[in-house]
Amino acid sequence: MPTTDDSALVSAVRGGDRAAFGRLVERHAPRTRHVVRGLVGNRDDVEDIVQEAILNAYVGLDRLNHPERFGSWLCGIALNLTRMRLRRARTGMALEELAGGSTLPAAAIPVPERVLEELEAVRAALVVLPSAQRQLVFMHYVQGLSCEEIATILGSSNGAVRVGLHRARSRLRRHLLQKGEAMIEVEVADVVVRVLKDSEETQLPELASELRIVLLRDKDGERLLPIWIGSMEGNALALALRGEMGLRPLTFDLTAKLLELTGARIERAVVSRLAEKTFYATLVVRTNGQSEELDARPSDAINLAVRMGAPIYVHDDVMETSAIADRDDLENEADAIAEGPPSEWRTLSPELVRSMWEASRGPR
Repeated sequence: MPTTDDSALVSAVRGGDRAAFGRLVERHAPRTRHVVRGLVGNRDDVEDIVQEAILNAYVGLDRLNHPERFGSWLCGIALNLTRMRLRRARTGMALEELAGGSTLPAAAIPVPERVLEELEAVRAALVVLPSAQRQLVFMHYVQGLSCEEIATILGSSNGAVRVGLHRARSRLRRHLLQKGEAMIEVEVADVVVRVLKDSEETQLPELASELRIVLLRDKDGERLLPIWIGSMEGNALALALRGEMGLRPLTFDLTAKLLELTGARIERAVVSRLAEKTFYATLVVRTNGQSEELDARPSDAINLAVRMGAPIYVHDDVMETSAIADRDDLENEADAIAEGPPSEWRTLSPELVRSMWEASRGPR
């Protein structure tokens, strides 16, 4: 009998051909059984779960949007049933009983139009992925399978699945950037520090806070984005902005030099989001003809971008929610400093950085 692909068999089942569903089961039940057996030792339980998964798949076949993935979909159903059975065994009762009731089935809950539009945008973006990466994204983010479960289903390693998902996310982000995602190019306008007002310009000022603020200016406007960073990162950035080096090579200088020696370059640094008053950033690094996106602290990403001449961007929503109109508004940031003597913001100059460094060493 000639081989028929899963898409054709699913189409036949939807047209009323029950025998076609039997062929699907014959093709994919062994792998499904193997996956469940890896989590449940009792053979009777394995058969119960697989049979229930097959029944759920038959009843819900109209919900399968990608018929060519029937095998992975069936395994996903079986894994979800396995997890539910294991949780029930640990708690001694069904989760629905513990909760005292259940929510409506997902299909019965109306989905807001905005959410549908976002899902459609994601679906369209997935087209840019190679089929292997698209399958990983579907299994992990749509079917809710863990990396370990995906590895078991595909006969792969956990590490390979994680690498595949990372590359898929990076590719999607690059695609969204190319499609015009709202990004604003910025430049580092200044690094400032809070000092007591009675500090003389010619003397080492007394700091009102050990933290520094880096000011990112919108290149096409006057808005400033203030970001609190640590003293070490702020001092290093203040030196780099004026093309000066520390008394000893700094970590950022060494990292930039190592990247250059290996032929890697930073394509861009992005302040990507703000969550619970903490900024998050990414670095896009190109090496061996490929670009990889790395999570980074904003202070690290900005320091490296300045040293390697890479552009810096801020997501539009971050700028909209956190930017200030000009430096006069910076006084609002002083609220984060404990009450004390009158103080003011001052540019962190290389001379001030060196003076503080010398003072910290003490008398010799």
